[in-house]
Amino acid sequence: MDENYTKLAVHIQETDSRSQSNEQHLARHDKELRELREKQDALYELTSSVKSIATDMAYIKEDVKEVKSGQDRLNDKVTVLENRPANETKKKVDGIAEKLLWLIIGGAAAGLLETVAMTVF
Repeated sequence: MDENYTKLAVHIQETDSRSQSNEQHLARHDKELRELREKQDALYELTSSVKSIATDMAYIKEDVKEVKSGQDRLNDKVTVLENRPANETKKKVDGIAEKLLWLIIGGAAAGLLETVAMTVF
């Protein structure tokens, strides 16, 4: 019977040793699992941040297009305002030149009529 108790004690000791070893393995695996979950959470946060940045970039891109469009319209208006004095001056000069031309033509016609009238009379 002592032999059975000895075998039983050895078997219990082996089982207890295996149990302690398994507990150590489980503790290590639990720690690794927690680390993996933390890394996974960090990856989810990173993915969410990248998605948010991409969305923000799309809005920024639209805003930049609107700003460029507004800037083009503003450039057109500024060009018109800058050219207005030159266009008005050109119209005045063209008007004066046209009036001088008609004055010269009228003077030449009057001189021609006077010459013809003196010749006839």
